[in-house]
Amino acid sequence: MTDNYKPVDAFDSMTESTFIIKPSAKKNAAVRRQSVKRITDSGGFVPLFQGDESTESMELRRTLFEATWPPLEQLIMNTEEAANNVAMAEMCTFASNAYRKIETDEKGRLDPPATELATAVAFAGVNTGDHSKLFTMLRVRLQAAGHHAVLLESQYCTTLPNMLRALLDQVFGGTSAGEVSEDSVVATGTRTINYDASLLALWWGEEKQAGRVTEDTRIAVILQDFEGFPPLVVDDFVRIATGYCQQVPIVLVLGLATSYESLHQSLTKSSISMLNVERFNLQRSKECIDAVVTKMLIEGACVLAFGAEAYKSLLDQFLLYNFSISAFVRKLKYAVMDFFYAHPLSILASMVDSDKRVTDLPIRLSYDQAELVRMQRSTQRFIESRQKDNPEFVHKALTDDVFLQTSVIKQMLRELVEYRKSYSLGIALIRVIQEHAPEPLRKPVRALHFYSLGQDFGECTHWKTLSAVVRKMKAPGMEQLVARFEEIVPSHSVARLQRTGLPDGKSVQELLLHIRELLQDPDNSSEHEESSLDNAGSSSVAPKRIRTRHDMENRPFLLFDNTSSDSMLRALDKCCQVIEQILELCLASYRDIPLHEIFYYKHSLLLDTTFSAQPRAAVQTALGKTAYYINCECCDDDEDDDEAEQRILPSMQDTSIAYRLHRECGRMINIYDWYMAFASVVEKEGDMEMGEEGSESQSQSQARFMRAVEEMRLLGFIKSTQRKTDHVIRLTWGM
Repeated sequence: MTDNYKPVDAFDSMTESTFIIKPSAKKNAAVRRQSVKRITDSGGFVPLFQGDESTESMELRRTLFEATWPPLEQLIMNTEEAANNVAMAEMCTFASNAYRKIETDEKGRLDPPATELATAVAFAGVNTGDHSKLFTMLRVRLQAAGHHAVLLESQYCTTLPNMLRALLDQVFGGTSAGEVSEDSVVATGTRTINYDASLLALWWGEEKQAGRVTEDTRIAVILQDFEGFPPLVVDDFVRIATGYCQQVPIVLVLGLATSYESLHQSLTKSSISMLNVERFNLQRSKECIDAVVTKMLIEGACVLAFGAEAYKSLLDQFLLYNFSISAFVRKLKYAVMDFFYAHPLSILASMVDSDKRVTDLPIRLSYDQAELVRMQRSTQRFIESRQKDNPEFVHKALTDDVFLQTSVIKQMLRELVEYRKSYSLGIALIRVIQEHAPEPLRKPVRALHFYSLGQDFGECTHWKTLSAVVRKMKAPGMEQLVARFEEIVPSHSVARLQRTGLPDGKSVQELLLHIRELLQDPDNSSEHEESSLDNAGSSSVAPKRIRTRHDMENRPFLLFDNTSSDSMLRALDKCCQVIEQILELCLASYRDIPLHEIFYYKHSLLLDTTFSAQPRAAVQTALGKTAYYINCECCDDDEDDDEAEQRILPSMQDTSIAYRLHRECGRMINIYDWYMAFASVVEKEGDMEMGEEGSESQSQSQARFMRAVEEMRLLGFIKSTQRKTDHVIRLTWGM
């Protein structure tokens, strides 16, 4: 029988591959080529405001992105390298000292054990996606120290010959993991060269005679993902390497992602007894993220900051998945790209230079950009706050675009920059207070930044807890705290605090000096003099106040210490008030700062949908809205109809027909009834296409149905059941 079945369209199967949808041919080809060329020449940047943005503004956004991200990326790389610098230096020292004779005072030089293989166990963390970069960095460090470093991956070392071949290829030819040098394969008929560890010993002897290696040179064999290697292969390699370690100084580096127990589970006891193991913590991803958050988001290395929702999305990507720094950086880069690609006011970032000074905008704002600045709620508050004192300022700010650009925006940016500086000081002071707090109350800097973004100072529970810690301090502890504050404050510019509410218009340094004097000599404080005047004539010494329950709760040391005078307690209270006031001003909400809508990134939903894939929802939407996902021409007329998703047309893709039919069923689906409904739909298509030649055969409709059902099973919509062999269970609901 001739097979007359032809696919409905080019999309035969929903599970075969990813489809590329070409643009519609109705559009003018010349116009399309010009637009594509323009986008390519501008690095992907397109004019905003529906194409009305000027070319100068678009080019400025592109220039700002190219000047902003590379330094940030280099900063992250340097931070990650610095966090692992100590561990890598220790591993290089371990490799250099391996197999070195032990110096003693009594017996001269002792040889190390002959049957032990020097092994470094590097705990790289669970973020396996970052292991390649980490161990590549370790390999470079070992090579810089004068050693031969070999990086092996489990996917290229499934058998012992493959592992030895990859090892010798890198040692002889300098190839990387998984690559094969041209000279490594010697064809002899259908056979290749037999790789053996004896070749390594011969090569090492020749290198030693030629003087190309020294006594301190080692061959470091790095197993990047130890858990992925076959245990028998690693076990055999350990035995071979141990037999040659006296001829060739091999140092084995095992990269672990789980725990030290995996080493004992993979290798036999006899092999483990041949290893001279030393542990190293190579990856410290949390410390790296804390350093990145401190330098970029708190100290303001980037003019772009993150709001509470977007910052929570960044942290969730890191903490709730795999602690991957690479994934964190990718999400951070996407946010920076979205800021400069899609935000027309991102050009204002050019007004803040690298020294945090506000300069002039290199171009003139357009009418649309100026109106967009005025529409920001923080801008309206900033202008309204000057309505009583300077009505002319308000009028010009609302009507004159030049005045808005040269005066108003510059003032708002100065306030934003000063806020970022004072905020950095507030986080630094909080970290100092945590040093005097119990261990359970100490939070990492990434959590402190999240607390300050999400809540006001007076509402945050952690700030209240730290304030209680400060209030319970005795005089010596308070003096140490103030001394640490005095060391930190000079490195931060806090001119904003003096203008926004510090007592008597004093600077932070003057306030700290004042409370330090109170602690050193509380009896000469002004409060003590006022109390003495009120009690004049009664006694030359002021009587002690009776301790109340409130005093005992805030000062528990009073239960055991009767030497603290009332003047000292008043001095301590004054110190606590000043510290709380400084922190409250430093950690004010960013939502009260002008232009925070622009420079505090808040598109958390965009980050979540981009980096947190939801495959089931995407597949269900694709099957339910065929016209939108696979350009089904028969559904174009019904695309805007509310009932289009419920309609079943015979020209639809088979899996889409089966999906729409199965949504009408309950938990158990009878396969025969499902097939009859499917056949009634596809037979209509056969009648329309074949005309008088007859409808589609039953075998062809059964084949199409079986393929559609199998695809739905692979996609996770149904599964077979043992209770009823002619039924399947529905697994998904909704949508």
